[in-house]
Amino acid sequence: MQPSVRYNPVRQSQDEGLVGTYEQTPLTEDSLKEFDSAAYSDSEDIFVDVGSAPDKDHTASFDLPSSSSRSRVWEFKKWLYRVLSGKEELSKTSQDERRIASALRETVSLDVDSILKRFETDFCGITDSVATKRLAEYGKNELESAVLKSWYAIVFQGIIHPFNVLLLLLGILAITFANQPTTFYFVLAMVVLSVGLRSHEELKSQKSFQSMRELVQPQTKVLRPDGIGGFTETEIPITSVVPGDVVNLRPGDIFPGDVVLIDSKDLFVSQSSLTGEFLPVEKTTIANDPQSIFDLASICFMSTSVVSGRGRAVIIATGHGTYMSTVSSALNSSETQTRNSFDVGVRKVAYLLLGFGVVMVPIVILINGLTTHNFYDAVIFGMSVLIGLTPEMLPMILNANLAHGASEMAKLKTIVRKLDAIQTMGVVDVICSDKTGTLTKDEVVLTDYLDAAGASNSDVLKYAFCNSKFSIGLKNVLDSAILAAAETCVDVGYLSEKDCTLVDELPFDFVRRRMSVVLSTANKTEMICKGAVEELLAICSSVREYNHTNADVIMSSTYREELLARAANLNSQGLRVLAVAAKFIPPEDLEGAIDFTAEKDENEFVFIGFLTFLDPPKDDCADAIEDFKKYHVGIKVLTGDNLAVACNVCNDVGIDIEHCITGPELDEFVDNEEAFRETVERCTVFAKLTPIQKFNVVNALKKNGHTVGFLGDGINDALALRGADCGISVDTATALAKDAADLILLEKSLQVITHAIVRGRQTHANTIKYIKMATSSNFGNVFSVLIASAWLPFQPMTGNQILIQNLLYDISQIAIPWDKVDEEYLLYPHKWSADSVLRFMLYLGPLSSVFDVYTFSVLWFYFDFRHPFTDDVKYFQTCWFYVGLILQTLIVHMIRTEKIPFIQRNSSWQLALSTVLVICMGLALPFTPLGTGVLGMLPVPATFYPFFIVAIVGYCLITQVVKLYYIYRFHEWL
Repeated sequence: MQPSVRYNPVRQSQDEGLVGTYEQTPLTEDSLKEFDSAAYSDSEDIFVDVGSAPDKDHTASFDLPSSSSRSRVWEFKKWLYRVLSGKEELSKTSQDERRIASALRETVSLDVDSILKRFETDFCGITDSVATKRLAEYGKNELESAVLKSWYAIVFQGIIHPFNVLLLLLGILAITFANQPTTFYFVLAMVVLSVGLRSHEELKSQKSFQSMRELVQPQTKVLRPDGIGGFTETEIPITSVVPGDVVNLRPGDIFPGDVVLIDSKDLFVSQSSLTGEFLPVEKTTIANDPQSIFDLASICFMSTSVVSGRGRAVIIATGHGTYMSTVSSALNSSETQTRNSFDVGVRKVAYLLLGFGVVMVPIVILINGLTTHNFYDAVIFGMSVLIGLTPEMLPMILNANLAHGASEMAKLKTIVRKLDAIQTMGVVDVICSDKTGTLTKDEVVLTDYLDAAGASNSDVLKYAFCNSKFSIGLKNVLDSAILAAAETCVDVGYLSEKDCTLVDELPFDFVRRRMSVVLSTANKTEMICKGAVEELLAICSSVREYNHTNADVIMSSTYREELLARAANLNSQGLRVLAVAAKFIPPEDLEGAIDFTAEKDENEFVFIGFLTFLDPPKDDCADAIEDFKKYHVGIKVLTGDNLAVACNVCNDVGIDIEHCITGPELDEFVDNEEAFRETVERCTVFAKLTPIQKFNVVNALKKNGHTVGFLGDGINDALALRGADCGISVDTATALAKDAADLILLEKSLQVITHAIVRGRQTHANTIKYIKMATSSNFGNVFSVLIASAWLPFQPMTGNQILIQNLLYDISQIAIPWDKVDEEYLLYPHKWSADSVLRFMLYLGPLSSVFDVYTFSVLWFYFDFRHPFTDDVKYFQTCWFYVGLILQTLIVHMIRTEKIPFIQRNSSWQLALSTVLVICMGLALPFTPLGTGVLGMLPVPATFYPFFIVAIVGYCLITQVVKLYYIYRFHEWL
C-alpha cells in the first residue's frame, strides 16, 4: 500500500496562525464513505489533497465530521442513482484545488533560505542516505496508472452482460421447467460465441494499447553533495526522486515532481499538457500571487518541461503528492467510473424484454389454462413463451457488429480499447474538444508582421529576423517561428553572418521583458530590440512610417496610445504580440572599449512594427467541423488556454463563438445546478478551465440528455475523457490521457472522428435492426401461438420445428453486421430507447399474426386440415412452418430501411445471399430425411403455394403501409 504523505500546515502568511493541516490519502470509495453527507452532499467533491513539503513538526490530519447513518443514506442514494441511470453524481467544486492553491501559495511566500530550511536541503541537494530514508517514508515517485484487465476479468465482464445473463436465465428455465434441453444448449452456444468474440476483440485491442506504453524507465539528474562544499549530478530513476531533492534545469528537461525555483535565468516552461496554453510561460524566483496556481512564477509542475533558459529547483512534492496525482487519483476512483450511453441503453432494453415477459407470461398461462383446463401444461407452455420472446442471437449479433466496427476502425489506424465505444460514437451528439494539439498544431507560427499603419511589411520581419538570428542566447519558440517565417520571405532570406556582425547583446530579463542586439553591417551599425509591447514602446521616441519617404516621426502620447490600442486589439483576436524597434549607433560609440548597457543605451528607439503569433488550426480542422455539422454533432471547446486565443481559433475553423465563458465565471454557478447546466448547454467555448471543471462540464451535458464524446491529449483532459460517454485521444498523448480514452487515434486527423461517428451509426443501425425485428417478430409468434392454442385441437408446430425455424432464422441474420445503412439515417444521431423498441414491437408484431391467422383459416377451412392424429397435423405444421420462416426472414428487408425495399433500397449482398440460402433450406426441408423423419414434415400441396404467395406479398405491402404511418406518427423508424 502506498504510504500516506504528510503535508505542512497551510498558513495564510508567515506570521499568521495555523489555518488547517491535512493528510493525503488515495481517493477510494471507502475513503469517501467517511465524509459527512450533510456537509458535502451538495457539492460531492472529489477530495484529493496535494500540499507542499513534509514538515516534521506538524502531522495532524484534516478532521471531517462524520455521521454513519447519513453516510449510509448518501451511499444508498449514490448506488440507486448509478444503477438506474448508469451515471455518477460528480463534483462541481474544486476543494482539492483550493487546498493545493493554499499550500503552494504558502510555499512561494517563503524566501530561498526558508524554502531550503523547510525541506531540510541546500543548494547542493541531499545525501544518498537522506534520499533513501525519504523514499521509504514517502514512497516511489510514480502515479497509479490504469491497470490493464486480465483475460479472465474480460471474459467475466462479457458473461455478466445483461443480455447474456437474461439468456442464461431463460436457458435454465428451458431445461428445468419447459423440458427443452436443446434450447438450453443452443442458448449456451450463443452465449459462448458472443463472449468469445467480444473477449477476443478486447484482448486484441488491449495488446495493441499495451505495446504503446513506455518500456524504458525515464531517468533524471539530481544534485548530491560532494563533501567539500560542492555537488555532483547523479542520474537516478525518476521513481526514486524524493521531496528535498535539488535539480538543475536545462532545455528539454521534464520536471520529475512539483518544484519551487531557487534560481533561474531566462527560464521558459511548457505547461501545455497541463493547462492547454500553447506558448511557454516565464518562470522566475520572484514571488507573485496570481488567480491561478499555474501562473505562480516560482512553481513548476510534474510532467511539464523546460523550453529554454536555465535554473535550479527544489522538489516539493512527488508521486501522490503532486498536482498531477489529483487527476490520476480521481481518474482511477469509483466516482469517475460512469457508464456510457450504450451500456445504459442495452440495460434498458434488457429490462424491457424481461419486464414484458413477466407481464405476458401470466396472461398466456391464464388463457391456455382456462382453454385446456390443464394449468401445469399451461405453466410449461408459458415458460416456452418467455423463452420465445427473447432474441437468442442478440448478444452474438451485437458483438459481431461491434467486432466488425472495430475491424473497420483498425483500417483507419484507430485502437478501440472498449468495443462499446464503437456504438457509442454513433449516438454521440456533442463532441467536446481540447484546443491545443487537438484543434491546433501545438506549434507557434508567425502569422503577420505589421508596421505602424497596420499593414504587412517585410521590413518588420527583416529587423525581427536580425534580432533572433544573431543573438547568442538560447532561441525560444518565438525566435524559431520568426526564423521559419523569414526562410519563406525573399526580402529577408539573403541575410547571413557575412552581411552582419554581432557587436554586443543585451539578453532578455523578466524586468525589462525585451532583448537587444547590436549589429554592424558595411553601411551602418544598429541596435535592434524585440520584446513586450508596453515595455518596448516605453523606450521609443519616434515611429517609422512607411510611405514614399519612409520618414521617422515623433511619437506623441496620442500616437503611443494608438499603438497600444492596436496591440490590444490584436491580443483580443487571440494573437500573441511582440514589438520591434531599432536605433542608429553613431561610429563614435564604437570606438575604444564597447560597453552597451540597458540603462544607458536602451532609449530613443524608432518603433518599427508588430509581430503576431498563433498556434494555427490543423489543416483538416475546418473540414472536420463541417463534417460534424453535416452529421448534426455539436462541438464545444474546453481549454485551459485564455479566452481570446480560444475564440480566435474557434472562429477560424467555423465554431460559433457567440456564447463563451471562462472557468472563474463558471465557478459562479457552482451552487446552482440548474443555472450551471443551462450555462453549459448554451456556451460553445470554455476557457481557463481546470481539469475538474472540464469533467463537470461533460457531466452536466450528460445530465442534459446528451451523449458526449471528448477529444483530448493532455493531463488536464484525462478526467473529462473518463467522464465522457466516449473518450478519444491520440497515441502521442500523455499516459493519463491514453489510460482514460476509449478510442486512440494513431494518426492526428480529426476526420477520423467523422469516420468513427459514421461507423458507429452503421453499427447502431444494424444492431437496432436486429433488436426491433427480433422482438417484434417473436412477439408476433407468441401472439400467434396463443391464438392457435385457444383455437386448434393440436399443436400448430412441434418444439423441434420451432427450434429449427428459429435456428434458420437466426442464421439468416448473421450477415446483418455487414448490411448497408441508408445515408439519410447516418446524418443524425440515434439514441438507445427502450420505449422505441416497445412501441415498434407493439405496432409491427401483430402484423405477422394477422397473416398467421389468415394461414390458419386457409388450412382449417379451405384445406380442412383439422383432424388430430392424422397427416392433417403434419400438413398444417409444415404449411405454417413455411409461412412463419419466410415472413420472419423477409422482415429484415422491410425493417432495414425507411424506403421501399428491393425498389428504392437494396441490402448488402451478404444479407441478400443469407436470406436466399435460408429460404431455400427451409423450403427443401420437407423433402429431406431430417424434415420427414425427425421433424415430422410432409411436402405441402401445390394448391397451397398461391395462398402462400398472397401471404408474403400481403405482408410486405401492409408492413410498408404501417411503416409509412409509423414514420409519420413518430418521426422515426430505426
